Amino acid sequence: MGDESHENYREVTMTYLSPGSVGDTLTFTAVSADTDVKSASGFVSMVGGGILQETGTLDATAALNFPTYTTSGRPSSGIDTGATIYNSTTEKLQTWNGSEWMDIGGGSEPDGSSADKAAASAAAILQVNAQAADGVYWILLPSVGAKQVYCMMDTNHLGGGGWMLAWKCTRGSTFHYDTNYWTSTNTYNETSQLNRNDGDHKNHVFNYYVAGTLGAVFPDINNGGQSSVGYNGWTWKQGGVGQTCLNRFQSTERISSNPRGESMWQGSGFTSQGGFQWYGFNYTGSSNNAMRWGFGWNNEGNESSNDVCSGIGHRRTDSSAGDHIYCCQSTTGVNRTMRAEIWVQ
Repeated sequence: MGDESHENYREVTMTYLSPGSVGDTLTFTAVSADTDVKSASGFVSMVGGGILQETGTLDATAALNFPTYTTSGRPSSGIDTGATIYNSTTEKLQTWNGSEWMDIGGGSEPDGSSADKAAASAAAILQVNAQAADGVYWILLPSVGAKQVYCMMDTNHLGGGGWMLAWKCTRGSTFHYDTNYWTSTNTYNETSQLNRNDGDHKNHVFNYYVAGTLGAVFPDINNGGQSSVGYNGWTWKQGGVGQTCLNRFQSTERISSNPRGESMWQGSGFTSQGGFQWYGFNYTGSSNNAMRWGFGWNNEGNESSNDVCSGIGHRRTDSSAGDHIYCCQSTTGVNRTMRAEIWVQ
């Protein structure tokens, strides 16, 4: 814009062309007093008053508006090569190269197939490719960049696809309550256990990805729980997380004071007691029975002498996950260490 005392207008002169006339020149002239605006001229070919072609320089002083589509709502046929849209799902401009939509200024959409196409999450991959299979994908994580992560895309997994494996354990003590894997950004078997096989594993999804929902699967006890999976396993599922796993499992939250009456316990392979009951994250009420995710039990109405511990990250037994009885149980579960998986979405 020029000086505010100048009027904001341009003079446009057009000469009517009779039908069939081609080749007249249409000239755009800036007001001479408005010295901050460059003159612009262009050549316009017209037939019967219809514009066929324009050449010249566009000096835009306002926003250019492109058609807006979601990833799933974009057209996929009858599109001119070079057509440009705004993708409101990925919040990027995209152009049609004749066969697919590509981000302007980059390659094709991030589908997790390589480090340079790392996606924001497993769910984001499904936005690009709804037929994506379970497997290892590249995920772009805060602070550490592109990392390979095992993802479950199957819609039978915890109520829908788009889950990333953050952690898993075998029947052992690698991830007992007091190990620093719960409190620091170190990893364990980060690249050698990118699967659902029996083993210990912690990756940077655990450390840096802000989860909306967490899921736990115990593959070697009863089927059931708070969701379902396409393989054997008891399940827990907790929404409204809004934190990384690293932060979530260091802060205490009581989710239920009556787990024996709820789906996280009923029908499971976990032992229980009939007095004090607790379920949630980072149980520390009975210090010796601290638990990163699971139950606090006592046959009495207080936490002074808990006799059963069940869940993930035990202190008393130094186990990564399991169900352990010391006395006075009301119901008897598997009473052993167990496998476990933590998934994020």
